Amino acid sequence: MQENLAAQVFHRHFAGYLHDLGYTPEQMLEHVWRPYDLAQLSMTGEGRDTDLSKLALTVDDLRASLGESHPSDRMAGSVFYNNHKIIMVVVPGFTHETLRNLSLHEEMEREDSPHDVWMLTPGEPGQPSIETQYAQGGGFKLVYAKYPRSNAASQHINKPLFDLLHNSESLRRWVNEEGYKLVFMGYSYGCPLTLELLADMNAGRVQDEFILQNTLGFLALCGAIGGSYLADDVVKENSKLVSIPKLVALCRKYPWIGKIVGLPTQQFKDDMLDGVTSLTRPVRQEQMKMYGPDLPAHVKYFSIAAVMPMADYKRKWWQFNFDDYSMYLQAKLSEPFSIYNDGQVVLEDNLIPQVSHIPSSHIFHLGAVRTHHWGVSYRTFNFGRNKFPRRAFYKALMQTLHDLGIQNRPL
Repeated sequence: MQENLAAQVFHRHFAGYLHDLGYTPEQMLEHVWRPYDLAQLSMTGEGRDTDLSKLALTVDDLRASLGESHPSDRMAGSVFYNNHKIIMVVVPGFTHETLRNLSLHEEMEREDSPHDVWMLTPGEPGQPSIETQYAQGGGFKLVYAKYPRSNAASQHINKPLFDLLHNSESLRRWVNEEGYKLVFMGYSYGCPLTLELLADMNAGRVQDEFILQNTLGFLALCGAIGGSYLADDVVKENSKLVSIPKLVALCRKYPWIGKIVGLPTQQFKDDMLDGVTSLTRPVRQEQMKMYGPDLPAHVKYFSIAAVMPMADYKRKWWQFNFDDYSMYLQAKLSEPFSIYNDGQVVLEDNLIPQVSHIPSSHIFHLGAVRTHHWGVSYRTFNFGRNKFPRRAFYKALMQTLHDLGIQNRPL
């Protein structure tokens, strides 16, 4: 793997874009970790690291990074996006259909977006997908794949997700007639779903005509690829946090509670337990063994994690917000297994599976940012706010992918 080089590239760009926004090195320390080599970390198991000193930075470290990061090097912007025929396909996370915000909502819902932003939703059976345009900025095409049954087990989502993309008339036209290439960006549950989609297409389990051969890369944002200790706990009747079986039973008895907690229909209630079970570590890792040998070797795979110290969660009454407090309670379930966690997923389970037929030069780990699982995607999830600089984060990701080979310049 080339994770050390890749993490250094991302780190330099992230620091640079933060500097452009006026962040001082002291302020950057709230959002940035050291670019590490995975081999340096003891993430889980006996002898695992008990503090985050291996990720810690100093102001002098950041000043040195800024000394290597020149404004002329930073390309992410309208001209850069317009010079590459790229479609970023965003595959959102668990139960996204009932959430108040879209994944990456600050990019998806920008009135001044530099992208052509589209949402795909399923059409009637046998009919094209429904395409709704959010913005017309002219750069990369940013396509939000709003797959159905979003809290179901992955086997109920795989084919509908494929159909959603394959039945998009615009996606087909952009690729076949206009020369665009695809890059998938999965968030959370969207990461294992995308990997299974790529494997299904490569193995011929679905009859793909244009997607896989024109796919350049896949980026996993805080992906539950190897599962989640949180899911392991909440599927139990005696969960330390909230028992999903008991919650579903309560929602069946009192439907108004289901509407509040995101289980408004019978289908959502029926899917919930199997969906959460699909995110448990035993199920996800068994699934990895099954689909790993079928992953396409020509695609470049990237992952980036988040790691948030328990001390960073705001829990005092004068700084209280529900996002931080609820994520803190979730993080308490992962912390005994690994300090390298984002509240819902530990770093080790965010990584791309290593399979023998994929060249090591095609797998990159970009390191971690200092925020929680929701911070990389949402300004607010429930009734809180976080100040993680998602715009600079997004720009740094796009330029890092470019620097590591994801390019499609028009002729």
